[in-house]
Amino acid sequence: MKRVVSILLAFCLVFSLSGTAFAANTCNCDKSPIIYVRGFGAPLYASQTNEKIYPPEKADFEPVMAKIVFAALFLLGGFYRGFADLAMQAAEKLFEKVPCDDTGVPIVASNVLEMGYPSADYHKSDSLRTYDFPYDWRVDPMETAQQLRNFVRHVERVTGHSKISFVCHSMGSVIFASYLAQYGSDGVDSVVFLAPAFEGVSIMGSLLSGEADIGDKGDEVTMFLQSLPMLTDARVKKAVDVSGKLRLIHLLLRRLQPALDFQFVRVFRKFLRPTFVTMPGIWSFVSDRYYERAKAFSFGSDKQYTELIRKLDRYHYGVQTRLVDLLRVAQANGMKMSIVSGYGISSMPLSYEHTMQSDILIATADSSIGAICAPFGETLPQSHVQSVEDGHDHISADNLVDASTCAFPEQTWFIRDLMHFNFPYENEAFILWLFRQKTQPTVQTNAQYPQFMRQVGDDLLPVTE
Repeated sequence: MKRVVSILLAFCLVFSLSGTAFAANTCNCDKSPIIYVRGFGAPLYASQTNEKIYPPEKADFEPVMAKIVFAALFLLGGFYRGFADLAMQAAEKLFEKVPCDDTGVPIVASNVLEMGYPSADYHKSDSLRTYDFPYDWRVDPMETAQQLRNFVRHVERVTGHSKISFVCHSMGSVIFASYLAQYGSDGVDSVVFLAPAFEGVSIMGSLLSGEADIGDKGDEVTMFLQSLPMLTDARVKKAVDVSGKLRLIHLLLRRLQPALDFQFVRVFRKFLRPTFVTMPGIWSFVSDRYYERAKAFSFGSDKQYTELIRKLDRYHYGVQTRLVDLLRVAQANGMKMSIVSGYGISSMPLSYEHTMQSDILIATADSSIGAICAPFGETLPQSHVQSVEDGHDHISADNLVDASTCAFPEQTWFIRDLMHFNFPYENEAFILWLFRQKTQPTVQTNAQYPQFMRQVGDDLLPVTE
């Protein structure tokens, strides 16, 4: 009996000391720390060796430059099989460390979990504490959400806060939605979704379904290339600009379309599937309208992908198709939420849906969860009236978007002409204003930040026409 009592007393002492230590680390400020969950495509380095996995560096192109040049010559000469062979050989070398195996596990593991949890300076002008969550965008979002859970616990420990806020850009919204599906919203103060991808990316669904249409889309391709954040070399930027003006890109695309028509299936099966299509992270971008036919085209009835498909289904049917319910439950539990969507730009020209309003990558209807949008280059019909009457005007002054059909029309803002890749780096004041609100902000809360705004330099201005 004495031994039992002694053990109980020892347990109580340890518990009380740990409780005291926790209390000493508790912060009483009214600013919850922010976790930044970035989008797809961050650089990856190999575990142990620390060699770069992605993206390819300048030196990586030198051994394959001859193949790239001859591939371009074959394309211009109409030798499509030769073009496809050389292009695949070059791409396989450039991306040799990127692929996952047939179960969706990276063949070359990254070191993101070995690097620790670095502090980020996302909001340099504000005293809000922000932490950058590192993750490998190739892997299953549900597994990444488990890592996010550990990261949240880490931030709680080092800050003494029991409430955490999130800013999620693009694929970051996929990770956060997966987090909600598995752990709920307890401990979540607020979340800002910037150009969210949780409803998919039409380009990805189109490609994985076997659709590849570039047609005469030189202007759109030029604009897309100019928007890429990794395109930092001034000479390359100038070359892209001049090529667009001289319509060289238009000529290249007209040559490339027949190559796609004749070689796409072969290239898909020989290169794209083993290199990219087995990444579960890629599949989080496939919207429900494409999902089943994309699986059928990509995998057919091949049993070797059974485990991968199980992972894909778990995310798609457990998170993406349940997204609105997940967010509504979280809101009911006290989570403040803001969605910021882009419009006014044509979608990236590899999809049959390229005429949709977008931020050049994600269709506005998807990132806003349901807005009605005019086709790019057109406006809503003059006869169009707001689809859902709720006492507020939700039609943009330029007559391009009807936001009344959004899942969350009062918490969804739209920014015209802001590129998808620039969302995390622009309009810090607006983002911080959203975070500072003690109650759920709406598009009616602040006249400085109405539902529809346009990007003018570094400023946001109301859309007036």
